Amino acid sequence: MNALREQARHALHVYTARSGLTLPEIAQRVGYSPHSLRQFSSGARFGDGDGHVFAAGLMAWFHDNPLPTPRLPGKLYETHATREMDALLQFILEGGWGVLYGPSGAQKSFLLEYRWAEGASGSQPRIVYIRCSAAGMTANVLLRRIAAQIGAPFGQYTDGIRQSVLYAISRRRDSVALVLDEADALYRWVETLETLREIGDLARARPGHPGLGILVAGNERVMQIFENRRGVSLEKWRGRIQQRELRVLGPSAEEAARILREELPELKDELLRKGVSENTVCDPISRKRYINMHRLFNTIRLTRRKFQGAVKGGF
Repeated sequence: MNALREQARHALHVYTARSGLTLPEIAQRVGYSPHSLRQFSSGARFGDGDGHVFAAGLMAWFHDNPLPTPRLPGKLYETHATREMDALLQFILEGGWGVLYGPSGAQKSFLLEYRWAEGASGSQPRIVYIRCSAAGMTANVLLRRIAAQIGAPFGQYTDGIRQSVLYAISRRRDSVALVLDEADALYRWVETLETLREIGDLARARPGHPGLGILVAGNERVMQIFENRRGVSLEKWRGRIQQRELRVLGPSAEEAARILREELPELKDELLRKGVSENTVCDPISRKRYINMHRLFNTIRLTRRKFQGAVKGGF
């Protein structure tokens, strides 16, 4: 009976953290009094029979009302770039720190969102995906987003949330990768960066502790967020984030042709070559040519629409 109560109490903490619902809101939906649910959540003593029934009722409600999970953003086509990014992500999952950047259209955000959504339905998702924004990305906001994804109970203030996040990480069976996408938006949020680095340092992998890996991803300007400014040195950040650095481009022409052929099997060879050519760009840094995936999939959508219109028109 005690095991069931502990399981239900943990599930309650995870549910409130990841759903954003308060204890009174959950109590109303389950049919319990808010006072009783607060007592149960805090570990207050219940009679053996009452506590068992209370816990069983909660677990049944959680089963019937599962937490929403992110959907896959679309179909992921394996390319040389996606294999490189997966290798980097595995390094981060093992507790490493790194940076991922490159020009637009290289599928960085798509792959990171895909891998996050792929494993988000598990009881302890191993990837925490945060899309950063320039507006209001305070340490408190970032910590709350992290807490919601790892099931750490919310605290009222920044220090309390930080301790809650560290505690939740220390209790995990597996390591966790914290992915900060569009991280160039953090340039002005020095306090947020320092709070994040502190958590990464305190949760660093050690014997018996899975640790926390951190991946900073963004456009070509992402490394600028670690410049010294306002009397603050970010040298510690640079030393950690450069454990592994990856710059990626979009697919090759051969990879793009394979994607076009699979998406549009009715496409004639001449139009296929045209589709590849029109979406080929030159990287100004390496001078290599690659396919911009944003443009390629826009071409696929427009071409598919034309085919559908032709069929409806009787051609």
